[in-house]
Amino acid sequence: MQIKSLLFGLVAAEAAMASLPLRVVTWNIRYAASSLEQGEKPWFDIFCWATKSRCRQYKFYDKLNQIVSSTPNGAPMVIGMQEVLDNQLNDIQNSLGDGWAHIGVGRDDGKKAGEYSPIFYQTSQLRVLASETKWLSPTPDSVSFGWGAGSRRIVTTAVFEHIATGEKFIHANTHLDNVSAQARSEGIKVVLTRIQAARVAFGPLPVSLTGDFNSAPYADAFKTLADTGFMKGELYDLATPAQHAGPYTTTYTTFREGAGESRIDFIWLGAAQNYPYSVVKYEIWDHTVDGMRVSDHRPVVGDVILQ
Repeated sequence: MQIKSLLFGLVAAEAAMASLPLRVVTWNIRYAASSLEQGEKPWFDIFCWATKSRCRQYKFYDKLNQIVSSTPNGAPMVIGMQEVLDNQLNDIQNSLGDGWAHIGVGRDDGKKAGEYSPIFYQTSQLRVLASETKWLSPTPDSVSFGWGAGSRRIVTTAVFEHIATGEKFIHANTHLDNVSAQARSEGIKVVLTRIQAARVAFGPLPVSLTGDFNSAPYADAFKTLADTGFMKGELYDLATPAQHAGPYTTTYTTFREGAGESRIDFIWLGAAQNYPYSVVKYEIWDHTVDGMRVSDHRPVVGDVILQ
């Protein structure tokens, strides 16, 4: 009986050690526009040197730091961002500091032109085993538009390994088109193809997917992905009422108070078969600092345990 109890304790301890807490974030940061929308503050301009409070950049850092510093103790973190221009990428990287790195390329030339959909991660916690950026089009290996899209669209995919435990997982980040429903639905199929390709190469690893889908829950791309049955689901739905935190239920807000809002930014978890995650908390964060909306989207933060 004592031997059985000892063995059970060892097995339970091993299972507990294998559990990896993880924070997953998606945030469309709003590109640094030269023509501002109503209520929008510039990301940065020459006047910001004298009056930092007039620009989004520094307030954005404050909010990002709140998200990072509130991460459960010891949990690695991956942040999928959208609408990031090259200057913003460098600004954010410098703000996060040497303990962070990013992957991704600009969508308009595969280098630095146009918006990135980058993934930021902590180098002390995670190493990248493989990464790629593909275009959401019939020719994903080349810079291209797909299915009537108003802009080139991409997916950034990485295979991560947790340095301390050796646990591996796949994370993908994307920004679907705002013009063409067909581009969104076909584009998410490309995203899924790239995730599945990573699983072919590295085995049936856990998957997280972040992105601005530019469509409502259960519509076009969301429905297309759900109908495949490959992913377990979107974190908003996977979380129980007790696991939902904060007062917000929408993510896209514009910069104007009182404008219509919607939920178009998602965190998906999978795969459905041998589903490896348990949910700790889901929260749509406030995106204001000192009364300024630092983006026209709220960040979405998910705390999960990879088992």
